[in-house]
Amino acid sequence: MNIYRWMTIPWRSLLLILILLTGFSFSGVQSTKAQDIEYWTFVGASTEWNNMEILFHNANFFLPGAGHFLNHTQLMVNFPSKNNFSLGVGYKQEYVKFSDRVRAEYRPMLHGYYNNTWGSFDFLSRSRLGLRFMDGDLINRYRNKLQVSYNQFKGFSPFLYTEPFFNLNKPGYTAQRTILGASIPVKNIDITLLLGHETNKIKPGTWTDKFMLGTFLSYNF
Repeated sequence: MNIYRWMTIPWRSLLLILILLTGFSFSGVQSTKAQDIEYWTFVGASTEWNNMEILFHNANFFLPGAGHFLNHTQLMVNFPSKNNFSLGVGYKQEYVKFSDRVRAEYRPMLHGYYNNTWGSFDFLSRSRLGLRFMDGDLINRYRNKLQVSYNQFKGFSPFLYTEPFFNLNKPGYTAQRTILGASIPVKNIDITLLLGHETNKIKPGTWTDKFMLGTFLSYNF
């Protein structure tokens, strides 16, 4: 891409990119403690049936030296509309390994999407409400994913998103996740490569950092 083409990018697209990059920087500024790099692997599938979009995946997370520590399975059903807005429901079941136990979490979810294309960029805003049942408690969490993808490359689509997390039981901002990645379609398989950063609030005034490398393989049928 030459300089002239960059100068012709709509100002709204540039503003979205700036917001996402600011989210990445802001999440890192608050954190006070660093952790190892996590490795995330996802394998899934998607299809369309009766005007519904059905998506499924299984994920496993690993830490150097500690090995496998998290597994989750997720099913989502989306209801696309003819305009830029759509709704969906989902369910995630997750198991996290600690030194003395394995914690199970059961998470029904509601989400809404807004999609649009501005010039060479695709924009996505996903709002999600998750009801997290674990350890006998219910934790209500809201998260809002803002993503920009560039759609003019042949063979792959780079993207950047940032996503704040909010606890609704005791209202407050609790985490920020930012992902830089690329989606590579190969016939009926989508390959996604991920590089990410996340900061989490563990107690008032104390935040932890982690970095993530990941792959996602999804078969479309």
